[in-house]
Amino acid sequence: MACLNVLKKEIKFLEGAFPNSHPLLQILSATVDELTCKFVESTSGRRHVIHANITETYPSSPPVWFSESEDSKITNALSVLSTTSGLDNHLLHQVKLLLRELCSAYTLPLPPEIHLQPHTYEPSSGSPSHSGDNMEDDDEEDDEDEEEDDDDDEEEEEEIPLDIEEAVSKKARQDEELHTEHLQVLERLKANQRRDYLKGTVSGSVQATDRLMKELRDIYRSPSFKSGAYEVYKNDK
Repeated sequence: MACLNVLKKEIKFLEGAFPNSHPLLQILSATVDELTCKFVESTSGRRHVIHANITETYPSSPPVWFSESEDSKITNALSVLSTTSGLDNHLLHQVKLLLRELCSAYTLPLPPEIHLQPHTYEPSSGSPSHSGDNMEDDDEEDDEDEEEDDDDDEEEEEEIPLDIEEAVSKKARQDEELHTEHLQVLERLKANQRRDYLKGTVSGSVQATDRLMKELRDIYRSPSFKSGAYEVYKNDK
Protein backbone atom coordinates (compact mmCIF):
# COMPACT_ATOMS: atom_id res chain seq x y z
CA MET A 1 0.00 0.00 0.00
CA ALA A 2 1.53 3.27 -1.18
CA CYS A 3 0.08 5.18 1.75
CA LEU A 4 1.87 2.92 4.26
CA ASN A 5 5.14 3.17 2.34
CA VAL A 6 4.94 6.96 2.39
CA LEU A 7 4.28 6.90 6.15
CA LYS A 8 7.31 4.65 6.74
CA LYS A 9 9.47 6.96 4.65
CA GLU A 10 8.28 9.99 6.61
CA ILE A 11 9.01 8.23 9.91
CA LYS A 12 12.52 7.35 8.77
CA PHE A 13 13.13 10.94 7.73
CA LEU A 14 11.82 12.36 11.01
CA GLU A 15 13.97 9.99 13.07
CA GLY A 16 17.04 11.10 11.12
CA ALA A 17 16.24 14.81 11.12
CA PHE A 18 15.21 14.99 14.80
CA PRO A 19 17.31 12.45 16.75
CA ASN A 20 17.60 12.27 20.55
CA SER A 21 20.46 14.77 20.38
CA HIS A 22 18.44 17.49 18.62
CA PRO A 23 18.34 20.66 20.76
CA LEU A 24 14.69 21.45 20.06
CA LEU A 25 12.62 18.44 18.93
CA GLN A 26 13.54 14.81 19.59
CA ILE A 27 11.78 11.76 18.15
CA LEU A 28 11.81 9.26 21.01
CA SER A 29 9.96 6.45 19.23
CA ALA A 30 7.97 6.08 16.04
CA THR A 31 5.92 3.30 14.44
CA VAL A 32 3.10 3.22 11.92
CA ASP A 33 0.69 3.33 14.89
CA GLU A 34 2.21 5.90 17.22
CA LEU A 35 4.87 8.60 17.45
CA THR A 36 6.37 10.00 20.65
CA CYS A 37 8.53 13.11 20.63
CA LYS A 38 10.01 15.56 23.11
CA PHE A 39 9.96 19.34 22.72
CA VAL A 40 12.73 21.18 24.57
CA GLU A 41 12.36 24.82 25.55
CA SER A 42 15.87 26.05 24.84
CA THR A 43 15.40 29.14 27.01
CA SER A 44 14.23 27.41 30.19
CA GLY A 45 15.30 23.82 29.55
CA ARG A 46 11.79 22.50 30.22
CA ARG A 47 10.83 19.35 28.35
CA HIS A 48 7.40 18.34 27.07
CA VAL A 49 6.67 14.79 25.89
CA ILE A 50 4.08 14.71 23.11
CA HIS A 51 2.31 11.70 21.60
CA ALA A 52 0.53 11.13 18.29
CA ASN A 53 -1.73 8.15 17.65
CA ILE A 54 -2.18 7.22 13.99
CA THR A 55 -5.71 5.87 13.60
CA GLU A 56 -7.20 3.62 10.92
CA THR A 57 -8.70 6.68 9.18
CA TYR A 58 -5.22 8.14 8.52
CA PRO A 59 -4.43 9.98 6.27
CA SER A 60 -8.02 11.06 5.54
CA SER A 61 -7.93 12.38 9.13
CA PRO A 62 -4.86 13.62 11.03
CA PRO A 63 -3.18 11.75 13.87
CA VAL A 64 -4.61 12.25 17.37
CA TRP A 65 -2.14 14.35 19.36
CA PHE A 66 -1.97 14.63 23.14
CA SER A 67 0.42 15.46 25.96
CA GLU A 68 0.46 15.25 29.73
CA SER A 69 1.87 18.78 29.83
CA GLU A 70 -0.49 21.38 31.28
CA ASP A 71 1.23 24.21 29.45
CA SER A 72 -1.42 26.11 27.47
CA LYS A 73 1.06 26.74 24.65
CA ILE A 74 1.43 23.00 24.14
CA THR A 75 -2.34 22.46 24.29
CA ASN A 76 -3.02 25.26 21.81
CA ALA A 77 -0.42 23.93 19.38
CA LEU A 78 -1.91 20.44 19.50
CA SER A 79 -5.42 21.77 18.92
CA VAL A 80 -4.25 23.33 15.64
CA LEU A 81 -3.13 19.91 14.38
CA SER A 82 -6.67 18.53 14.62
CA THR A 83 -8.02 21.10 12.13
CA THR A 84 -5.90 20.13 9.11
CA SER A 85 -6.94 18.41 5.89
CA GLY A 86 -5.43 16.88 2.75
CA LEU A 87 -1.65 16.55 2.68
CA ASP A 88 -1.37 18.46 5.96
CA ASN A 89 -2.81 15.35 7.65
CA HIS A 90 0.40 13.46 6.84
CA LEU A 91 2.74 12.84 9.75
CA LEU A 92 5.66 14.78 8.26
CA HIS A 93 3.51 17.87 7.69
CA GLN A 94 1.96 17.47 11.14
CA VAL A 95 5.35 17.41 12.90
CA LYS A 96 6.55 20.43 10.95
CA LEU A 97 3.33 22.30 11.74
CA LEU A 98 3.70 21.37 15.41
CA LEU A 99 7.26 22.69 15.43
CA ARG A 100 6.22 25.94 13.74
CA GLU A 101 3.42 26.48 16.27
CA LEU A 102 5.67 25.77 19.24
CA CYS A 103 8.53 27.94 17.99
CA SER A 104 6.07 30.77 17.43
CA ALA A 105 4.50 30.33 20.87
CA TYR A 106 7.85 30.24 22.69
CA THR A 107 9.49 32.86 20.42
CA LEU A 108 12.18 30.48 19.24
CA PRO A 109 13.91 30.41 15.83
CA LEU A 110 12.89 27.62 13.49
CA PRO A 111 15.52 24.89 13.14
CA PRO A 112 16.98 24.37 9.63
CA GLU A 113 15.45 20.86 9.50
CA ILE A 114 12.01 22.44 9.11
CA HIS A 115 12.82 23.22 5.47
CA LEU A 116 14.14 19.76 4.56
CA GLN A 117 12.22 17.14 2.59
CA PRO A 118 12.82 13.36 2.61
CA HIS A 119 14.41 13.41 -0.85
CA THR A 120 16.78 16.30 0.04
CA TYR A 121 17.88 15.08 3.46
CA GLU A 122 21.14 13.14 3.68
CA PRO A 123 22.44 12.35 7.20
CA SER A 124 26.19 12.69 7.59
CA SER A 125 27.92 9.33 7.35
CA GLY A 126 31.41 10.41 8.38
CA SER A 127 32.95 8.38 5.55
CA PRO A 128 36.18 9.69 3.93
CA SER A 129 35.96 11.58 0.67
CA HIS A 130 37.30 10.18 -2.60
CA SER A 131 39.51 11.91 -5.13
CA GLY A 132 40.49 11.71 -8.79
CA ASP A 133 38.68 9.26 -11.04
CA ASN A 134 36.81 7.76 -8.11
CA MET A 135 35.21 11.11 -7.37
CA GLU A 136 34.06 11.47 -10.97
CA ASP A 137 32.63 7.97 -10.90
CA ASP A 138 30.86 8.71 -7.63
CA ASP A 139 29.45 11.93 -9.04
CA GLU A 140 28.07 10.09 -12.04
CA GLU A 141 26.54 7.43 -9.79
CA ASP A 142 25.11 10.10 -7.50
CA ASP A 143 23.54 11.87 -10.48
CA GLU A 144 21.95 8.61 -11.60
CA ASP A 145 20.74 7.89 -8.08
CA GLU A 146 19.30 11.38 -7.76
CA GLU A 147 17.43 10.98 -11.04
CA GLU A 148 16.01 7.66 -9.85
CA ASP A 149 15.12 9.16 -6.47
CA ASP A 150 13.44 12.11 -8.16
CA ASP A 151 11.38 9.74 -10.28
CA ASP A 152 10.41 7.74 -7.21
CA ASP A 153 9.54 10.89 -5.29
CA GLU A 154 7.38 12.15 -8.14
CA GLU A 155 5.52 8.85 -8.22
CA GLU A 156 5.03 8.89 -4.45
CA GLU A 157 3.95 12.54 -4.47
CA GLU A 158 1.37 11.64 -7.09
CA GLU A 159 0.22 8.65 -5.06
CA ILE A 160 -0.37 10.57 -1.84
CA PRO A 161 -3.35 12.64 -3.03
CA LEU A 162 -4.77 9.63 -4.85
CA ASP A 163 -4.72 7.60 -1.64
CA ILE A 164 -6.41 10.40 0.23
CA GLU A 165 -8.99 10.91 -2.50
CA GLU A 166 -9.79 7.20 -2.64
CA ALA A 167 -10.08 6.93 1.14
CA VAL A 168 -12.29 10.01 1.40
CA SER A 169 -14.43 8.87 -1.54
CA LYS A 170 -14.89 5.40 -0.03
CA LYS A 171 -15.81 6.84 3.36
CA ALA A 172 -18.25 9.27 1.72
CA ARG A 173 -19.97 6.41 -0.12
CA GLN A 174 -20.27 4.47 3.12
CA ASP A 175 -21.63 7.46 4.99
CA GLU A 176 -24.33 7.97 2.35
CA GLU A 177 -25.80 4.62 3.45
CA LEU A 178 -26.21 5.84 7.05
CA HIS A 179 -28.99 7.90 8.60
CA THR A 180 -28.13 11.35 9.92
CA GLU A 181 -28.66 10.32 13.56
CA HIS A 182 -26.21 7.43 13.16
CA LEU A 183 -23.61 9.69 11.57
CA GLN A 184 -24.00 12.04 14.52
CA VAL A 185 -23.26 9.18 16.93
CA LEU A 186 -20.03 8.38 15.05
CA GLU A 187 -19.01 12.03 14.92
CA ARG A 188 -19.58 12.39 18.67
CA LEU A 189 -17.37 9.36 19.33
CA LYS A 190 -14.63 10.84 17.16
CA ALA A 191 -14.94 14.28 18.79
CA ASN A 192 -14.86 12.78 22.30
CA GLN A 193 -11.77 10.78 21.39
CA ARG A 194 -9.89 13.90 20.27
CA ARG A 195 -11.09 15.92 23.27
CA ASP A 196 -9.96 13.27 25.76
CA TYR A 197 -6.52 12.99 24.21
CA LEU A 198 -6.02 16.74 24.14
CA LYS A 199 -7.02 16.92 27.81
CA GLY A 200 -5.00 13.85 28.75
CA THR A 201 -8.06 12.13 30.26
CA VAL A 202 -8.10 9.00 28.11
CA SER A 203 -9.98 6.05 29.59
CA GLY A 204 -9.43 3.61 26.72
CA SER A 205 -7.17 3.01 23.73
CA VAL A 206 -7.44 4.64 20.31
CA GLN A 207 -7.68 1.19 18.74
CA ALA A 208 -10.70 0.33 20.92
CA THR A 209 -12.56 3.47 19.84
CA ASP A 210 -11.68 2.88 16.19
CA ARG A 211 -12.92 -0.70 16.49
CA LEU A 212 -16.17 0.48 18.08
CA MET A 213 -16.76 3.01 15.30
CA LYS A 214 -16.07 0.38 12.61
CA GLU A 215 -18.46 -2.10 14.24
CA LEU A 216 -21.16 0.56 14.56
CA ARG A 217 -20.77 1.48 10.88
CA ASP A 218 -21.16 -2.17 9.90
CA ILE A 219 -24.24 -2.51 12.12
CA TYR A 220 -25.87 0.67 10.83
CA ARG A 221 -25.36 -0.50 7.22
CA SER A 222 -26.60 -4.06 7.79
CA PRO A 223 -29.98 -5.05 6.25
CA SER A 224 -31.07 -6.66 9.54
CA PHE A 225 -30.64 -3.41 11.45
CA LYS A 226 -32.33 -1.36 8.74
CA SER A 227 -35.29 -3.76 8.69
CA GLY A 228 -35.74 -3.32 12.45
CA ALA A 229 -34.74 -6.87 13.38
CA TYR A 230 -32.75 -5.42 16.30
CA GLU A 231 -31.79 -2.08 17.80
CA VAL A 232 -28.58 -0.66 19.22
CA TYR A 233 -28.32 1.76 22.12
CA LYS A 234 -25.17 3.55 23.28
CA ASN A 235 -24.82 3.94 27.04
CA ASP A 236 -22.80 7.08 27.81
CA LYS A 237 -22.68 6.44 31.55
